Order: sequence, then C-alpha cells, then structure tokens
Amino acid sequence: MEISTQLKFCNSCINKATNSEHGTICGLTNELPTFTTFCDDFIEKKSTLDVAFEMEAADKKKSLNKGRNSLFFIGGLYVLVGVYEAFFMSGYQLIFGVVDWVIALIFIGLGVWSFYKSFVALVTGLALYILLIILFAIFDPTTIFKGIIFKGIIISFLFYAIKTAREEQALNKESKADLLDQL
Repeated sequence: MEISTQLKFCNSCINKATNSEHGTICGLTNELPTFTTFCDDFIEKKSTLDVAFEMEAADKKKSLNKGRNSLFFIGGLYVLVGVYEAFFMSGYQLIFGVVDWVIALIFIGLGVWSFYKSFVALVTGLALYILLIILFAIFDPTTIFKGIIFKGIIISFLFYAIKTAREEQALNKESKADLLDQL
C-alpha cells in the first residue's frame, strides 16, 4: 500500500499525530504508518455532526423506551393485581383475576408491538390507560386521587414517547419521499 493511501487512513483516525519532520504520523508509535492492508489500531474520528446525531438518536430511544417500559410496567402491575384479586382478596373470585390478566396481556402486547409500530401502540396504550382510569372513577370516584402522582408519571412518559414516535414517523416518511425523488 502506498504511503498516500496509508495517510488517508491516518488522517481520519483519532490516533493521528503530526510532527514537523514527516507531517502526519501515528500518535501511538510516533512514526510513519507501516501497515500493509489495514491498521489494527485504527479508530475512526467522528465529526461533531455525527456525535450530535448519535446523541439525538439516543435521546429519542430513551424517550421511546420510557413509553414502552410504562406499557410493560402497567401490564406487570395488572398481573400482580390479578393474583391478589383472584386468590387473596376477601370474597375473592377468579373472574376478577382473569379480567386483570387479560388487561395485563393487552398492555404487554402493546409494549411488544411498540417495537414495530411505536406510534400506534403507544397511542393505543395511552388511550386504554386513560379509559381504565375513567372506568374505575365511575365505579369509585376516590380512585382518581389514589396514585395520582404515579398515574401522572405514566401518562407523561407515554405522552412524550408518543411525541417522539410521531417525529420519528414523520422523518421516516420524509426520507422515503426523498429517496423516491432521487429515483
């Protein structure tokens, strides 16, 4: 491999160094490059734009994961409530547990579906969660105030995850349209 080709690798490596005698050199060996096909110590230098893009993608993923985890958490909570209502509550009946387990399966299913269609799954999960809060409030109005902070946190996680999923969906549509325009 020619020295000019080697230096192209070196110039895009984070281990790059310079000196007055040779110009670009390896910062690890302080010598000109000696590799023949590929440098084992090569680590690509990322631009500021790449780093910003990766940070934005990580923030979006974090927001979506909070929404997904909220769906899984609600599902897990309903599993536990179902066990309590079916087997431990005074005057227990299995039917109450089964209803809770069906609700749990729906939320867990929405959590899994959110990996494929995040926007639709998260909106459905939020709507179902709010509907359940309203239904319980109809039967017992005091349930609105029980766990209000917890309910607010779950709703805010789902809301922000929906917002992120909608933005991601719009970007995907835009990039597909740009790709079609290029053809």
